Amino acid sequence: MIRKITGFKVDSTTAPADIDDKVAEVAARAGGIPPGRLRDWVITGKSIDARRGRPVLLYNLELDVDEGDAPGTLHAVPQLELPESVSLLHPVVVGTGPAGIFAALALALAGAKPLILDRGRPVEERYADCRKFQKERLLDEASNLLIGEGGAGTFSDGKLYTGTRDAHAAFILNAFVEAGAPPEIRYLKRPHIGSDRLRKVAVKLRERIVALGGTFRFGAEVTGVLLKEGRCAGVELASGERLEAPAVVMAPGLGGRALVQRMMAQGAACGLKPFQLGCRIEHPQEFIDRAMYHLESRPAALGAAEYHLVSRSREGIPGVSSFCMCPGGVILNATAWSGRSVTNGMSDYARSGEFANGCLITTFQPEAIGDVTEVYRFLAGLESRFFEAGGSDYTLPAQDAAAFLAGRAGLSQRGTGAATGIVPGRLDRMVPELLGTALRAAIRHFDRGNPGFIRYGKLVGLETCVSSPLRFLRDSVTFESNLSGLYPAGEGVGCAGGIMSAAADGLRVALAILKMAGK
Repeated sequence: MIRKITGFKVDSTTAPADIDDKVAEVAARAGGIPPGRLRDWVITGKSIDARRGRPVLLYNLELDVDEGDAPGTLHAVPQLELPESVSLLHPVVVGTGPAGIFAALALALAGAKPLILDRGRPVEERYADCRKFQKERLLDEASNLLIGEGGAGTFSDGKLYTGTRDAHAAFILNAFVEAGAPPEIRYLKRPHIGSDRLRKVAVKLRERIVALGGTFRFGAEVTGVLLKEGRCAGVELASGERLEAPAVVMAPGLGGRALVQRMMAQGAACGLKPFQLGCRIEHPQEFIDRAMYHLESRPAALGAAEYHLVSRSREGIPGVSSFCMCPGGVILNATAWSGRSVTNGMSDYARSGEFANGCLITTFQPEAIGDVTEVYRFLAGLESRFFEAGGSDYTLPAQDAAAFLAGRAGLSQRGTGAATGIVPGRLDRMVPELLGTALRAAIRHFDRGNPGFIRYGKLVGLETCVSSPLRFLRDSVTFESNLSGLYPAGEGVGCAGGIMSAAADGLRVALAILKMAGK
């Protein structure tokens, strides 16, 4: 018999580090289930409740209890509903970020044998290129922290939580686990893979798609769509090669600015949308642990603490929220463009670093800046300004939070997890006025709830690749662009935000293509 247990509480201060392996037996005893009757079990949810001080672990479980009956069926992972047969062969998928890779996976599972193109390099080579950049400060615009296999998320901790509920979430998480991700991502409220493990997961996902008949071509830069009689009939490459295809999934990511502008110029309908900018703020992880857990030391059952903070807009002051928070992580210069600086955060699976960082973001209305070209020019100008302020070698400018608020120079906290280092900079004078106003109000608000947020914090660099300032228009059912045969997908085209939502968007697009092909 299957028994479902919801909200089972465990005191984190007394729980062992491996409590996940033992919680079912603890819950069974608490529920009066006799020893030896527990046949099998699965955790379906886990979160931390530290709102009232002492952190409590909350579990949802399914227990298969022997009550003289046959074994029950525990929580099952739903599978994709694929057509029994499709005539579609060799569709092209552009980009190997989460949107592209999960679109390719669905197409491959259906037997469509997709061709996957990426201007960057396989993740093994890409990782070496990124390490070389951090050491020698020589940027390869074709292989960096934004461009290459796995997309930008490969080097940003692999955070998988999302505010949206998608029917395909369980399939996506299970696909990651089958590719080597930690099994607990299936049930954690705020799951993460870790960049060190995500690199290996990306390889396994590629190998799975290849085994299903897919083909990958790296170093293949797509410069636009191939137009025939007003429809998309394939793609054009920088080499001059033209590849015809029955359908093109375009998932260029946030590093594909040139390609999305080319798509727009070729007639793919799109419009401006609100987008976010922000600054990284860095603290000692020890301070974040104390502030979030309300304890002097972190219990063995708890990982490095993280936060999600929100400052609501009021009296004309824009709201701010934390984004891409990286416990025990590092700050990266994740630029894809020479002579420009763009921050991002990253954590490995263990999240064992000395520092925590998160991005504090606010929303900009593009109409206040201009058309798409002017918005991208605005972003490029900011990135160049921060590059120069860091010494023109990809070091990141930084400023104590207290100095930022006071409008004075100051960087007393030189310790950092920034991979390319930090130097003193006047971020208070460099950020756009709207962002500066929002940050000053938000940082004071966050400090009231978490005393020390100002004292121990420093702002680092500028984050300009949070979201796209444009969104390509798609049919609500087929997900097709106004250019028939073209299917924009993921973050770079404004149709998603984050690994999970981008992966889900890629799946939806691929399933829509398969459905049409199966008719």
